[in-house]
Amino acid sequence: MKNPHGNFQTSFSYSYNYFLKLSSDFLIIFIPSIGYFFQAMKFKQTKSTKGFAKFLCFLLLIANILRCIFWLGKRFNLPLLFQAIVVILSQIYLIHIYFQYQDELPFRTDNKPLCEYLLSWKETLNPSHIWNWNDEIEYYKFTFFFTVAMLILCIFIGFNNIKFFDFIGILSVAFETFIELPQIRENCITKNTQNLSGTMVLMWFIGDLFKTWYNFVYKSPMQMIIGGIVMNCEDIVLSSQVLIYSENSFVEKYICRRKHKYVTLEEDKHSNTSNKIDFAGDNNSSENNA
Repeated sequence: MKNPHGNFQTSFSYSYNYFLKLSSDFLIIFIPSIGYFFQAMKFKQTKSTKGFAKFLCFLLLIANILRCIFWLGKRFNLPLLFQAIVVILSQIYLIHIYFQYQDELPFRTDNKPLCEYLLSWKETLNPSHIWNWNDEIEYYKFTFFFTVAMLILCIFIGFNNIKFFDFIGILSVAFETFIELPQIRENCITKNTQNLSGTMVLMWFIGDLFKTWYNFVYKSPMQMIIGGIVMNCEDIVLSSQVLIYSENSFVEKYICRRKHKYVTLEEDKHSNTSNKIDFAGDNNSSENNA
């Protein structure tokens, strides 16, 4: 005789595991990209992009395009592929918002028609100007060119070449591993994280932890596991910078303000001493004249 309780437990266990897998897949797809929309909102709020390292968008786009190419030759979990596609779309959106509020350069340097921009590739592929163009459309053209060039290379080499795709996977992880370094460097130079979204940094931190766990559990390629661990270390550094350099941080409130107050008091003291000396000198000169 069959046990109805056993069937119920088996069904419940299957449903629970399915729900857990579905939830983790949903989170791994969207968590890494949510923070970039908060960064776009930060640009709109401050109407400035000062302090934001635009180069991290370049690293993210290259890393995730390479990850999509990697999947064509060496299949891994589909949610990680969908995650890469969502990140690419979020970076395109972030670049668009960046150019609406950038501080340094105008959106267009001349009034060339759009078709002329699309047909002209000299500026786009100029090595000295890559990711430092004045026009927003150049960034989209470069992204399109890089994607098509990689696909053509894969077709030429062959999708059965495992060594080539292993190299693509390593290259993808290498770019993704160092995406936060430009922003860390920018924060060290400016000593200011006012235009950096704290929510984006928090989502990076949570997303990278979750991604590393996901790669371990679902046995992703070793390149992705190592890259996730390195990125967790970078998240700690970047989060520390946000805590140190933000407007309301402990360093800003107590250390910097006390230092500023001490310097002001010293300047006032020096000024009062100088006034006394000048006053004494004026008295002596008046006595001598008398």
